[in-house]
Amino acid sequence: MVKDMVREHRNNVWVVRTGYCGVQEKSCIERDFISFDLNLHVMDLFGDELMDIKHQSPNYKKYMHFGDKYREFDQKFRKEFEDAIKNVDYSAERPEMVKKMKRLNSKLQQFDDEVKQFDATMHEFDEFERVEQMKKALLARLSTPPVDLLDVWAKDVLHFVNDIRIFDLIAIPLMCERQVAIGRVRDNYKYREGKGVLSHSRKVDWHDTRVPFENMFHGFEDILELPSSITLLDEPDREFVLGIVVDDTF
Repeated sequence: MVKDMVREHRNNVWVVRTGYCGVQEKSCIERDFISFDLNLHVMDLFGDELMDIKHQSPNYKKYMHFGDKYREFDQKFRKEFEDAIKNVDYSAERPEMVKKMKRLNSKLQQFDDEVKQFDATMHEFDEFERVEQMKKALLARLSTPPVDLLDVWAKDVLHFVNDIRIFDLIAIPLMCERQVAIGRVRDNYKYREGKGVLSHSRKVDWHDTRVPFENMFHGFEDILELPSSITLLDEPDREFVLGIVVDDTF
């Protein structure tokens, strides 16, 4: 059972999701700390936009304008080629033909150089447009996030910074392994600027035991589907987690 009221006179037990990909989970275990990723919530705001970007060619404008440029060159080149071979002297040395062919070859080389430059320019333009599209989505979504999501953000941040106390137990799901790691909090929240996943963290001593998801209490996997990344457990789930560990092993 999940409760939202922090108990002041006992060790609380929290389920903390640290990330989707497993990298942050591994860092937490290896480096003896706990963190959580608010970006999980931010990414949820942009599901539709991200799917649109995924299915949109990154070179949309480039390919569209390339087609126009090739057609324009083809028309001009065909006309110049036809003019070049009109009334040509087909004698043995054919100096006039050689001269005109050299000029046409020069035009081909010039066009090739133009295409390479055009390709680089349009690549930058397409990249600029995609970045601007995402910036507009960020501004639009973050300026007015859904009220229910804002409520989840606020509670998660407050839980992590203030409500999780020294000696509380933390259970983090190791998603790739489908196991749960359990640890005891050893210090207060700290902010370390520029430390990546360590920027927002709490020191934790991890227990040696790893519990498979299927051996956790009933409803554990339902918690992993909740909008919140940090969940406070109440009885009997709290007692279940406490029963897994022995104090003198920490």
